Amino acid sequence: MSVRGQWIINASILAESLPVAAAIATRTRDPARRWMAVAFASWVLQDLALWVTAVRHLNNHWIIHIGNPITTVLFLLAYVWWMEDPVRQRALRIAAGAYVVVWAILFLTVENVTTFSQYTGPLQALVLMLVCAYAVVRAVGSGPAPVWRRDVFWISIGLLLEFGTGLLMAPVSGMLEPVHPWLVQTALAGKDAVNILAYLLVTMGMLCPPSPLSIGDFSSRPVSPF
Repeated sequence: MSVRGQWIINASILAESLPVAAAIATRTRDPARRWMAVAFASWVLQDLALWVTAVRHLNNHWIIHIGNPITTVLFLLAYVWWMEDPVRQRALRIAAGAYVVVWAILFLTVENVTTFSQYTGPLQALVLMLVCAYAVVRAVGSGPAPVWRRDVFWISIGLLLEFGTGLLMAPVSGMLEPVHPWLVQTALAGKDAVNILAYLLVTMGMLCPPSPLSIGDFSSRPVSPF
């Protein structure tokens, strides 16, 4: 890895921590933003573990495989609080549980934890892209505040950029790594550069003024008992 590539990785990890810092700095009481901050905190810890193991020239693909269901569930739990009715909230909770089951089946049967994810990584990206895209459409079409002042809009745009550009990154990298490792490293550095922009958009959303539903007790939002 070149010095420039290492700087991009370090900058990406720093940018990844900004949504967490924003949640702490604003002392957010919004459960959606709190879950989002926890999700990004888990990403930061995962990337720090990847960095430490990479420095020691250890295989660290298994860290991404194990972290996959954790971050997926955390992101889905965040979006539960942005849904406006119990049916959609229940659907996301069921989706979170179903994803863990599917991940476990794929992890135990077809995934190779010593290399890039060929199945669960793209599945994670696809599931969260669908949820984020739906949230963007809902944000544009509803709400008293202008869309550019709504947290869910900017956060979803940022995550769409993150997962959209990474949808095929893992399986393609897995195919290219044995023959063109330098190409994979270049692509990953480029992805980290895109991630920086994505994380800045998420941070912008975390710093948006809270909506009326974000103020007061958590019970101010309807939540399914499931």
